[in-house]
Amino acid sequence: MKKIVFALLLSVLVVGAAFMIYLKSNPPLVIQSYTSKQGNEAVKIIAIENKGLREIKLTQLLVNEKLPDSAELIVSKSEPFEVETKLEGNPNMSFHKLTQVKVLPRSYIDQQAIGKQPQHYAVQVKAADIKKVKIQYEYLRMPFTLTAELQQGQ
Repeated sequence: MKKIVFALLLSVLVVGAAFMIYLKSNPPLVIQSYTSKQGNEAVKIIAIENKGLREIKLTQLLVNEKLPDSAELIVSKSEPFEVETKLEGNPNMSFHKLTQVKVLPRSYIDQQAIGKQPQHYAVQVKAADIKKVKIQYEYLRMPFTLTAELQQGQ
């Protein structure tokens, strides 16, 4: 009986460790694209996507290893974030604190509910000389970090 309990416990630990290694090697949050806000290089719009199975909670954003002047999560109920996308005054766009709204997985988003449910997510960052962005978040109560080097002129 003790051998069965030990084997079962060992199996659970091995499967758990393998799952954690898989998650760390395949993080759920990805950057789709980024652009400057209407020619203002100090403000970047970074489109993000949750490729996981559960929601993601953003915890902190760093620019060049420092806190930015401002950082907001933008939720779009319609169009994706492109160069010509109008952000201010758009009834389908809403601005939130980073930790206020969870990023839903792409598989949860109803493509037929355009204008009613969140369709796309982005982070608006304001800081001087943005070169490196680090997004810290939680997925399945585990901390993750997404780091991106941004090229100038985009």
